Amino acid sequence: MATAVVEDGVNASQLDSQESLVKKFLQKEPIFCSLQILKDKGWANPSGTEYFKNQRSRADNVKGHEQTIFYNMMRQIAEELHSQTQALSPSVMPGDVVRILDLCMAPGGYSAAALGVNRRAMVRGISLPPSDGGHNLLLRSNRPGQMECLFLDITMLAGEFSVTLVPQGHPEHLRFVTDRPYFGQSFQLVFCDGQVLRTHTRPKHREEFEALRLTLSQLILALQRIATGGTLIMLLHKVDSWQCIQLLYQFSQFAQIQLFKPQKKHALRSSFYLVAKNMQPDQQAAQSAVQQWKEAWWRGTFGEPKELG
Repeated sequence: MATAVVEDGVNASQLDSQESLVKKFLQKEPIFCSLQILKDKGWANPSGTEYFKNQRSRADNVKGHEQTIFYNMMRQIAEELHSQTQALSPSVMPGDVVRILDLCMAPGGYSAAALGVNRRAMVRGISLPPSDGGHNLLLRSNRPGQMECLFLDITMLAGEFSVTLVPQGHPEHLRFVTDRPYFGQSFQLVFCDGQVLRTHTRPKHREEFEALRLTLSQLILALQRIATGGTLIMLLHKVDSWQCIQLLYQFSQFAQIQLFKPQKKHALRSSFYLVAKNMQPDQQAAQSAVQQWKEAWWRGTFGEPKELG
């Protein structure tokens, strides 16, 4: 089996691969070399550290009118993405409506943009409960049944990740659920926009691998719900990292991929979006990826490898 695309931590082999990759780019790509110099200068500047510290503080304390600003920013990013990629207009059979799955949905700006393009679309979402530190859902619909959002911790869907028996000794043993949200449904457009929230109240033992677990949880659920030929849009960071390059390569085996970087928002951040069109979830490459992600989720959650059901 091929090496898992998303690993549970960065080991020595990955560090060597990362360093080797950077060296090759520096030798062969003048533009990358110039960007690397600028990046190193930026991180060496104390004002840059202070800038991003303030950004994180504002993100952690979004309240009142600021929630609406955050919602509108997400919507504008999605609208800009669509203007460049047409990703919010997936193909559907004549007479069918676009079915949208929004993972880590709140406040709902991405789905709002998608509904602006597909006014008859149906939206289903999953989002961290506000009581656990998640965002409030601001998106509203006047059409009965058009929108639904389940408030739950997506990283605890053990049943979705083929876990038949949660280890008894795990400190959150009783919090894992066997539910499989929207099981049996397929979606032409899937958003994976989740990021670890510092406002999320969770046990300390989850800190080290929480970002990994959240990424894997979205990937697994998305691949097991997306329709053949559908489009997946995922927020990623650090396009030149070894793990990110591995993930992009893997997606290229079962989808047509392109990358999008907002020009109006987040221009100074490492974030960008993977747009994967014409997804083929039934191909062997996709199914192998899902199995690898499930095994990595297990290791990031319970520790030792174990055969999944």
